[in-house]
Order: sequence, then C-alpha cells, then structure tokens
Amino acid sequence: MRVRCLPQKYLMKKSGRCKVKNIAGKLVWQLQSLFCRVASSWRIHHFRLREGRLHQRSEFGFRTVFNVPIRSGGCGRLLVGSENSFGYVSAPRLGAGEVMLQPREKDAVIRIGNNNQFSNNISIIAASEVVLGNGCLVGDQVSIYDCDFHEVDPVNRTRSVGPVLPVVIGNNVWLGSRVMVLKGVSIGDNTVVGAMSLVTKSLPANCVAAGVPAKVVRYIE
Repeated sequence: MRVRCLPQKYLMKKSGRCKVKNIAGKLVWQLQSLFCRVASSWRIHHFRLREGRLHQRSEFGFRTVFNVPIRSGGCGRLLVGSENSFGYVSAPRLGAGEVMLQPREKDAVIRIGNNNQFSNNISIIAASEVVLGNGCLVGDQVSIYDCDFHEVDPVNRTRSVGPVLPVVIGNNVWLGSRVMVLKGVSIGDNTVVGAMSLVTKSLPANCVAAGVPAKVVRYIE
C-alpha cells in the first residue's frame, strides 16, 4: 500500500493558515476580555452614581467584576471583597441576569469575601446581616434572605419585616441552582447544597445537603 505524502508547499500553507487562525482567536479573546473589564467598571461606576449615595458605605475590592447589571435599592452597608465574579454570560439567565445586593435597612450589612463566583439572577437581601466567606460557588437564581419580609399576624403583616436573624455562609461552599437560604441559617465550610433546595436550618461543614427542607445526605471525607 502506497502512502501519499503531501507536498511541503501545501503543508507550509496549511501551517500558515493555522497560525493566522490562532492569532485571530487570541485577538478576539483579548478584545472580549477588554470589553468585559470596561463593562464591569462601567457597571460599578454607574451603581455608585445611581445608588451608592443611598448606602452608609459601599466597597468593591480589587479585580471584582460584574458581567451582568447590579442593583441594590438599600441604604445599609455593602462590602464586597477582591476577585469576585458576578454573572456568567453562558449560563441560564432571566433578562439581563441582573444581580441584587440589597442591605435594606440603615444598619444592615452584606459582607462578601474574596474569590467567589456568582452566576446570574442572584438575590441577597439583608435587614440585619448576611455574610458569605471566600471561594464560594453560587448558582443561578439563588436567593439569600435574613428576614421574612412580613409578619405572619394579619394585623401587622404590612407593618414589619417580621423576624430577622443573620445568615452566615462559610468558605468554599457550593450553592446549586435556585437554592434558597432563609433567616438564621449558618452553612459550614466546604458544604454543597443541591439544586432547588430550601435551607431553613443550619448545615454543618463538609457535607452534601438537599431537599425541601434541606437535610444532610452524606458527609464529605
């Protein structure tokens, strides 16, 4: 069986085309990266102009980026650490994938650590305090609330936010898609919460939890 060798000239042309494609691909990636950085800086600047004056204090750490719009509307403190990423263009999203970080009351505070990755349509609302550690993964449409927003008593239902208890989420926690975390909950380090779970009670460290309400399924060794 004879093996046909391609002419050297053809191979050189093909190699040249591959190099051009690689250079073009790198250029496109660099332009996209530049656009994302500029868009993120604009979103943070626009947020500060539009809503920052309402807050007691708002901080965004070094290399924290917003790939989707950010909204607040609160009047408390918003403290975001370094190298956090909000929004993921390729993930499922509703509308523009807007992220809401709302320290609602004057004395409320939302504290977010470093190196966390948030997907789209995240909602974190604090009447008192919500704390999230470092290195966490937060799926799309996750909601974290430290209050009930209304009283159960029909007489006072529209007059109060109801019971308020701080929420504390540890380091390296993974919250799956559409997880809801309610008031008074603490979640230990390295814990994974399955998609669409409702977390009403605290979860220990190093476990996998899921369900409505969320319960420990197994421990991570």
